[in-house]
Formats: sequence, C-alpha cells, structure tokens
Amino acid sequence: MKLAEYGREVLDDLAELSGMTFEAVEGFGRELWQLGEDPVRTKQGIVAACSVMLATTLALALEVQSPWWAAISGFMSLMSTGSGSLRRGTLRLVGTIAGACVGFVMARWLPYEHMLLLLFIGGMTMLGVIAMQVSPHGLAWLFLSITSTMVLLSNLADPLQAVDTAYFRTFEVAIGVASAIIVANLMQDWHAEPPPTAPGWRHLLDAQWPAVLHGLRSAIAVNVVLVAWVMLDLVEVDGMALTITMVMAAPVATSGGLGTRQAVAQRALHRFLGCLFGGIVALLVLALGITSFPWWLAFIGAGVWAGTCLQMSTRGLGYLGTQAAFVFVVTLVQGARPPDSIMPGIDRFVGIACGLGILLIVSLLLWPTDREIEEERRIVQGE
Repeated sequence: MKLAEYGREVLDDLAELSGMTFEAVEGFGRELWQLGEDPVRTKQGIVAACSVMLATTLALALEVQSPWWAAISGFMSLMSTGSGSLRRGTLRLVGTIAGACVGFVMARWLPYEHMLLLLFIGGMTMLGVIAMQVSPHGLAWLFLSITSTMVLLSNLADPLQAVDTAYFRTFEVAIGVASAIIVANLMQDWHAEPPPTAPGWRHLLDAQWPAVLHGLRSAIAVNVVLVAWVMLDLVEVDGMALTITMVMAAPVATSGGLGTRQAVAQRALHRFLGCLFGGIVALLVLALGITSFPWWLAFIGAGVWAGTCLQMSTRGLGYLGTQAAFVFVVTLVQGARPPDSIMPGIDRFVGIACGLGILLIVSLLLWPTDREIEEERRIVQGE
C-alpha cells in the first residue's frame, strides 16, 4: 500500500470518528433532556437502582473484598423480565465460577512462564470473543474469559493470593446476581422469553471464519496491552485487558472487515464517553462530601437509574449509558463507607483509556483493507 493511500485512509478514519463523537454527544444531551418521560424506561431504571442498592448493602454487610463488583453484577444481570434476569444472571455466575477455577489453576505456574502466559491470555480472549458471536451461551463463555484473565493478572506479583481473588470474585458476583433475580422477580413481570439464536460452533472454518479473525485480532490486542504494561510499567493492566475484551465483543459484521471495525470503533468510543460522563458525575457527587450512608446509597441509586434509562436509548447509545453507570458505581463504591477520594476511580479510568488507545493502534494496523475484505468474502462463500 502506498504511503499517500494509507494516509488518506487514516484521515478518513479520523473524520469518521469525529462524526461519531459529535452524534454520540448530541444524542446523549437529548437523552438527558428526556429522562423520566418514558414510563417503561423509568420503571426499569428503578428496578436497576433497587438491585444495585441491595447488592451494595449485602456486599458491605458480608465484608467482601470488592463490593463494587457485587454492585456492578447487580446492575449487569438485569433484563426486562424476571425470567430474562434469571437466565442472564445464571450465565454470568456459571461463567464466573468456571473462570475463577481456571484462573486459580493457571495462577499456580503461568506467572513464571511469560510466553505461556501471553498464549493463555490471548487464547482465553479469543475464546470469549468468538463465543459471543456464535454461541447461545456466549455470555457464560465471555465471563469465563474475563474472570480467568482477572484472577490471573491480579495476582502476577503474588500468585498465592489467587485463591482469595477467585473466591471473592465468585462470592461478589453471586451477591449481585442474587440481588438482581430477587428484585427483578418482585418488581417485574415473569414470562418466558425465546432463547437467543446463534449460528453455533460448527462452521468456524467457513461461514463463521470472520468471527475467528475477530477473535484473533482481539487476542493480539490483549497481548500488546500486556507487553506495553511490562515495558512502560502502566497501571491497571487487568482493567486495560478487560476493556479490550469487552470492546471487541461488539457484534461481528458479515464481512468480518470494515463493518466490524466500525462497530468496534463505535463501541470503544461509547465506552470512553460513558466512562468520562460517569466519572464526571461521580466526581461532582464526591465533591459534596457525603458521609451519611443512606444519602450515599440514594445517590448511587439515582446514578444507576439515569444510566439504565440511557441504556434503553432509542438513539443507539445504550452502551454509553451502560458504561456511564458502570464507572459511576465503581467510583462511588470503594469500600465499607462513603469514599473520600476520587483517586481509585481515576486509576481505573486511566487503565481504560490506555486500553482503548492500544486498541485503536492495533485496529489501525490489523484491520483489513477493502481489497482484503473482498478476498475474505470470497473465501467464506467458496468462490
């Protein structure tokens, strides 16, 4: 590829990213202006707020290691019906249990084998990302990948602590899932939902080949994060790796090429903007100097309510709302009492920003050109 042609493609990508940013910010402003107008979204927001407040209270009462993880699980396990919340929560819990076991076993020896560590992290990332595209139980596979990665990376300096991390991550997710199921079945309707449709694992080498390439690029991106962490001594390496995994779990397009790159770029942008907006609001709440537990819990519920309403956006901004609520909760739920510092939230945000920056570079270098996309299509169709 000529240098001038490559430069034009980079400029086109930057122009497209600027357009997506403007659309996202404008749509976010419109959504905020309309908060509370839709009774369905308002009710779902109240359900989510109650679930998170219950999960937070239980996690603090049980003195778990990371109460924010229980709170987030209480938020992320909810669906629009009681049966949907039960299914989603079960998949999340099963994947977490399996991932905790795998991470604990691998933490016994992989921290001392750096090449095998990179291969394992890349392989688990690839598995989770591919499963999200082809399996009806993709959420369980994704959390197997996420949890095993988190347990392993969180204990590189001290592998003997892996058993504690694996136990507490499972316990915290169980608290959040139980809270979501209880609240959903008390406040929502219960009716059976059809299981999600998925193409399955049988055609990975033909019709589903784009999903395999998508997973391979994800694995490369995560390994680049790990190498950069070692070389530059970056903070929050687990946050960066998990950020890339979640961003790359965006639905793969049929071509596997440009459409997928656009989907990943939009998901990354929405995650970044959501984290930015959620962090700013959390900073404003912290600036109030709240020391009362009931008021602190009420502010958490209010933020989750707003994030859930945004999550149900009709303007394609649902993921932005999800991430805003995520960072808002992570920033405010830091320990057994109202936090007195924004620094833990800032550290997590720095990890996410570094992960997204590395993802952008990897995407720019590895995503196929229009000619490669056409060749990929011909391979899939057997031409």
